[in-house]
Amino acid sequence: MTAGASPGKERVAVVLHSGSYDRASYALSIATVALASGMEAHILLTFDGLRRFTRGHLTDIGEETPQSLRANIERGLKSGGIQSLEDQLAGAKKMGLKLYACPNAMAALNIGLKDLREEIDQIMGLAAFLELARTAAINWYI
Repeated sequence: MTAGASPGKERVAVVLHSGSYDRASYALSIATVALASGMEAHILLTFDGLRRFTRGHLTDIGEETPQSLRANIERGLKSGGIQSLEDQLAGAKKMGLKLYACPNAMAALNIGLKDLREEIDQIMGLAAFLELARTAAINWYI
């Protein structure tokens, strides 16, 4: 059995390549709904998606977020209409979300272990994640 997988449970596997605030939020929303539905949820963080989950970058709206969305996201965060990535991540982790950092992206972006947020469960390469995703009921690339 693949590391992090539970026997007999359906799972959702997400590759988060984008660092855009809205897309990171969507990946966490998918994971949360899957977990609330009794499924496993696994997210592989790679490139800008990985950078988003390094220390000090989760809450930034960021330049990678489309300009057309930035003001709406800021307004929604201030009003409470949009849940922050910090809150989404905390909730999903409490429910069992598994987060993996791609070692190739870490090397390409010069991201070290000390740069990763503590919520990241382990370093996992693409081959191992694909093995996990191979038996997933749902696979997403964001």
